[in-house]
Amino acid sequence: MSDRLVLLGTGTCQLQEDRIASSVLLELDVLRVVFDFGRGVAGRLTSLGFKQDDIRHVVLSHFHPDHLSDLIPFLQAATWSQIDPRTADLHLYGPEGLDALFRGLLGLFDALMRDDGFRLHLHEIRDHRLVIEGFELVSSELPPAGNRGLKFTRRGVTCALTGDSLFHDEEIEFLRDVDLAIVDAGHLSDDELIELAVQSRARRLVCSHLYREIDGAKLATLATRRGYDGEIVLGEDLMSFTL
Repeated sequence: MSDRLVLLGTGTCQLQEDRIASSVLLELDVLRVVFDFGRGVAGRLTSLGFKQDDIRHVVLSHFHPDHLSDLIPFLQAATWSQIDPRTADLHLYGPEGLDALFRGLLGLFDALMRDDGFRLHLHEIRDHRLVIEGFELVSSELPPAGNRGLKFTRRGVTCALTGDSLFHDEEIEFLRDVDLAIVDAGHLSDDELIELAVQSRARRLVCSHLYREIDGAKLATLATRRGYDGEIVLGEDLMSFTL
């Protein structure tokens, strides 16, 4: 099986037909990880042919609703569906506070979860090292506070995902010389996106989490004039990158 990243969604909290909430599917050999799980992600996974037991690991960058809200219908279906009941345990990873958040969230829905069928495992990320089924990833805190990006190297290709992020020295360093960067472009101005590309030297910078229309060709031209020799890509839902 080839390794790939799929942009499940490239949108935000805005209700758009062509952009569900920003989310990335990592398929690394037999390991599948979903990075962020906001509006529309559960349905998108179903439309791609995935069953409940196909998704066993979900990483949350932070706790805004547009990055986790579809876990509610996903978990309810996992427990109560008569056409695709879940039998495999589900592992959920996120910043400190994950356990308290989900205990409280699940407590709002008395009938959401039952004790039979599968277990939900909550893993709070407390340092930079995250290991999932023996595969090591780096989880770094990025501004604003409470947000964590994800980075890994596979077959000599380094990929970085920012979740939400502001333009800041920490983000530039996090993306330094990576081969593929999927970034929050919605909270950055055009000038900041160009500066991020130029300073980080990411070989391919993919704009996601889009609150506004962005002219990708214009950004690429302006970045090239500043000496950037990589590629700026305007992300679209279901765009796929082979590693």
